[in-house]
Amino acid sequence: MRVDARVDLIDGGHVEARDVLLDIPGETVTPERLAEMIVSAMNLLCAGPVTIRRMEIVPRGGHDDAPRPAAGLATPEAVRRHYGEVRTLAAAKCIDRLDAWARRFIALSPFCVVASADARGRCDATPRGDAPGFVRVLDDATLAIPDRRGNNRVDTLLNVVENPRVGLLFLVPGVRETLRVNGRARISTEPDLLAGMPAQGRLPCSALVVAVEEVFFHCGKALIRSELWNPERHAPRGTIPPIGRIIAEQLGGIDADAAEADTLVGYRDRLY
Repeated sequence: MRVDARVDLIDGGHVEARDVLLDIPGETVTPERLAEMIVSAMNLLCAGPVTIRRMEIVPRGGHDDAPRPAAGLATPEAVRRHYGEVRTLAAAKCIDRLDAWARRFIALSPFCVVASADARGRCDATPRGDAPGFVRVLDDATLAIPDRRGNNRVDTLLNVVENPRVGLLFLVPGVRETLRVNGRARISTEPDLLAGMPAQGRLPCSALVVAVEEVFFHCGKALIRSELWNPERHAPRGTIPPIGRIIAEQLGGIDADAAEADTLVGYRDRLY
């Protein structure tokens, strides 16, 4: 409610209350209660009689200084209304198999990102990289990603045993488009499978076998905007120090030089 009123003071004088905004439960209030609310809102300690000059009901949210809901899109329907209908080609391009074009792209790809989530829905995305074609296409509906030596966090593998759904994003250097593959994964240590994915004379520790459900190419707008493959946009060597030094500084109490040296040795000697 928006109110104009005059408040006479006990020790003389008065105070004009103009355009005071009060939060009134319901649509009615007694003059006595309204007077009390005005005095309280103005924090007057020596108030006398209150004369109400205007009472205007304003719907909650209908005034300029009312708290407004945070701008956002909270439902699928709201998202679709905001963005409009999906383009026909974009909606139709999803297939459920690894066709000749998907196989060719994967054979050329030295890098992919694996997105996963645990049983509680906590998400994670991790990179996988090796020589082009390191991801094996086993058949039209199955592919296998070797798991090389790492730091044993095995975040993706721990997620997969709780929640098998994964999303893969394949990149080919110099190509603007990317390939997205979604499906269900399991962890395999089958000797025959691992034997077919050696690198530098070593077999992977395991393989992530993905049963493919969705396959589609993603347009190149993100890579065009980012100029990802433009060497002139690459950060100069040394702009970001080795991760060992960064982690040492983040955690404290760790010798940064030793951590940096260990990282460089790992890059040289512990890739496979």
